[in-house]
Amino acid sequence: MSDEKAEKLIDDLNYPEAPKMITEFPGPRSKAVFDEGMALESPQRVSGLSYPIVVEEGRGAGLKDLDGNIFIDGCSSIAVSSVGHNHPLVVKAIQEQAAKYGHGFDLTNPVKVKLLKKIIETAPPGLKGNSFVTLAMSGTGAVETGVKQAKMISGRTQICAFEGAYHGVFGTANAMTAGSRYRARYGPLMPGVFHVPYPYCYRCPFDLEHPQCGLQCAKFVDYQLNTPYTGKDDVAAIVAEGMQGEGGYIPPPKEWWPMMRKIADKNGCLLVDDEVQSGFGKSGKLWTIEHYDCEPDIMIFGKAVGGDQPVAGAITNNKHLGQIVSASQPITFASNSISMAASLANYTIMLDPDLNLMERATELGQEFQSMMKNAQKKNEVIGDIRGLGLLQAVELVKNPETREPVQSRKLHNILLNQVAGRGLWLVSAGRYNNVIRFMPPLTISRKQFINAVEIIIDVLNDNRDELVK
Repeated sequence: MSDEKAEKLIDDLNYPEAPKMITEFPGPRSKAVFDEGMALESPQRVSGLSYPIVVEEGRGAGLKDLDGNIFIDGCSSIAVSSVGHNHPLVVKAIQEQAAKYGHGFDLTNPVKVKLLKKIIETAPPGLKGNSFVTLAMSGTGAVETGVKQAKMISGRTQICAFEGAYHGVFGTANAMTAGSRYRARYGPLMPGVFHVPYPYCYRCPFDLEHPQCGLQCAKFVDYQLNTPYTGKDDVAAIVAEGMQGEGGYIPPPKEWWPMMRKIADKNGCLLVDDEVQSGFGKSGKLWTIEHYDCEPDIMIFGKAVGGDQPVAGAITNNKHLGQIVSASQPITFASNSISMAASLANYTIMLDPDLNLMERATELGQEFQSMMKNAQKKNEVIGDIRGLGLLQAVELVKNPETREPVQSRKLHNILLNQVAGRGLWLVSAGRYNNVIRFMPPLTISRKQFINAVEIIIDVLNDNRDELVK
């Protein structure tokens, strides 16, 4: 199929008029339902507390609210809707399976077996064709599963996580997550978890420059895990995100993951790759770890693998199968056949050679960085531009020399009022909440993509003086 025909197919998945704002934001109908919902639901929600976007329907990279406003989903509903909202193949798969069979608590069904085979045959090197799958219900649950298995396999108790990490919001996953708001008033957290520096090269904790640094951050991990009397003498696993998500969309240098593999082997612990947010095509490859010469023992997946239905889990090397305690992980809804069918449809779309979504994501990501670097020449608020595929980030600073972060409150207000007011939904990230992350569905149209990037650039230019104060 020609590129022109593929782009036409993608265009047809989307609202052609997006973004389109026909009322003030939020519109009156959306505002009324939003206020009602906020009185009924827990304040522990995140996006819902801030963004009064009340979705009536979705299509491709677009979200239509109750007032008829159409937004470009610039965050793919937090890295979930990689193939777009309500893709016709996904809708058809859900409808057909719902008419046959839904829930059966771990009972095997044909669609589940097909999905497990697809997951294993498309797993990253080291796991491809040589692994087994443990299904879960959410990213947090999948991380808990991976950690539980790492402890079973190693017979050890400690978990090495990284500063800036996000792995989930309860149990060991919560203890591994470094953000203070996810941990507040919840202590004591699960014992045995410790954090080491992540390769955040823009803000190196050792005040060094890559590559001259020789990856001092990785060497420090080696020192911590493989030197006596550091207190790290019972490590079950090193657990890291394929590239950090909530920490600021930070891809590690090429040599970092291979160094983690060597450190884990030297220590005797497992290496666990958490791809819940970064995985399933968004980086330009099906799994982010495929950008690196590294084979993990366990890979965690979630979010976009299920898309419109909750699907998550862990892929574990077959050599560890005999060390897993039998019948030790019952999860009620993890094998729901409707979710399995939706996930299979997602795989079909993502791996479609005619659409070639992953290569397209790489090309669009490169275009994003090019447009942002041109904007950076005229706007010093744009400090760092980074990412892989359509997992892109712009870190905002008051001064490019000192790299002092812009105030998170100001950025939030800009995203909430001016960016959303122009029909683009974006969310911030980063340790200082000074990072704009751009991760639209891979089925975003070219027109929508250009519109979205131009909105970001225009709004940053309009607010440059305010942001540097």
